[in-house]
Amino acid sequence: MQKQIYTLVVDFSIQGNLAYLSHQETLKMFQRALIRASVPLSFSMGFNPHPRLSIPFPRSVGTQSIRDRVCATVEFSETPPVQDWQVRIQQQIPADCAIEEVQSILGKCMFHPQGVRYIFRLGSPFDEQFQEHLDGCRKQVDEKSPIEIQRYWAKKRRYKQFDMSLYLEALDFTNDQIEVVCGISQSGTVRVDELMQWLNVAPEQFAESVCRTEIKWRQN
Repeated sequence: MQKQIYTLVVDFSIQGNLAYLSHQETLKMFQRALIRASVPLSFSMGFNPHPRLSIPFPRSVGTQSIRDRVCATVEFSETPPVQDWQVRIQQQIPADCAIEEVQSILGKCMFHPQGVRYIFRLGSPFDEQFQEHLDGCRKQVDEKSPIEIQRYWAKKRRYKQFDMSLYLEALDFTNDQIEVVCGISQSGTVRVDELMQWLNVAPEQFAESVCRTEIKWRQN
């Protein structure tokens, strides 16, 4: 029977020490896991073939992520048994990475992130001064006021003014937790370090690593 091309969509959560893997290291972890799980990956052509595998929304180093996504082009002669693949892939992945769901879609398809929700959990309750600062930040979001920051452009090796209000959709907070919802477009989005700069929080204040708790996807 002739083999058909499918897109294997693997939703996963990554926490703990694995959150400190870079994007390339995370991609390599999945490449090795899928090969060890005997997933029939499709490879590129040429002198140095590599698996057709991608993580559509790269994660900042040190950021945890819930329901993240990796996509692989695979070749099957029949509809793949995704439940079996979920178990087999999980067996090849470290404990701090959980496979949430595996889907197979006939043909090649791509996913694009459209929105993301971040959680910043601090190690102590907010004091009055910080509460007032967050009230001001929320007012900026609600009124869609310009929020100018200095963004570093690595290719040009310089800083440039950047209006992050174009991507901020919502801000909410409790006594020790901040939740920010950001939009994503072809022109980009807001980085975690830029959100921290705006919110005036530092890594040493966190009770745990920043977490992406929700990603909205568009398929084409």
